[in-house]
Amino acid sequence: MKRAHIVGVALQLYYSKIPQIPVESKLDFCEFCKVWSSGESCENGDVKRRINLPWELLQPVLRILGHCLMGHKKDEKLYESAIGAIGCLYGRALHDLNTKAMLATGSLLQLVKLASESDDVDYTDITESNTITL
Repeated sequence: MKRAHIVGVALQLYYSKIPQIPVESKLDFCEFCKVWSSGESCENGDVKRRINLPWELLQPVLRILGHCLMGHKKDEKLYESAIGAIGCLYGRALHDLNTKAMLATGSLLQLVKLASESDDVDYTDITESNTITL
């Protein structure tokens, strides 16, 4: 877990500079997340191991992917790549029965779904009405 903590700190530093990081680096990061969540790494052609998804790593990864989704300057390729990476991480969380990861990745996917369904709705707008809806 010490390694996971160290890498998590490095990812936090990456996230702290995310507005200045070029889009190509963010695309590479999304591709890395897809490979990481696939859960298999081959060595010598016959050994397959599952790479752990500790929370210390997953939390900053999801922050970075969230920025790629909801960033102010939307790049369509980056947006689609981030959705794919989050979908892969969600599938891995379901496979591992990792409840924290399922909740976090599922929430990001729900945000994407809500954003795509209603681009023109302003949820901060308060409407005046005499009816109560539940």
